[in-house]
Amino acid sequence: MTMLIIVFLLPAFSFPVLVANLPAGEETVKTFVWIYPFYMLLSAWLAWSAYQTRPYVSWILLLLMALSSAAVWALVMNPGLAAA
Repeated sequence: MTMLIIVFLLPAFSFPVLVANLPAGEETVKTFVWIYPFYMLLSAWLAWSAYQTRPYVSWILLLLMALSSAAVWALVMNPGLAAA
């Protein structure tokens, strides 16, 4: 399970790329991008610590990590989505 959590955590290391591609004037997107790595680290730690007693919670957290990664990338790469 530890390796799977690390794999789901890997997109958090793309933070410099996300910051470099931030759309101008989108403060909401900027806030989400700056919160993103902290959220991913916290979710990974919670998934790892909950796996022994509550494996379903770990799987839900991993699913949320994947969905939030997709959402942050979509917001950064498609600036029009934030206004919609």
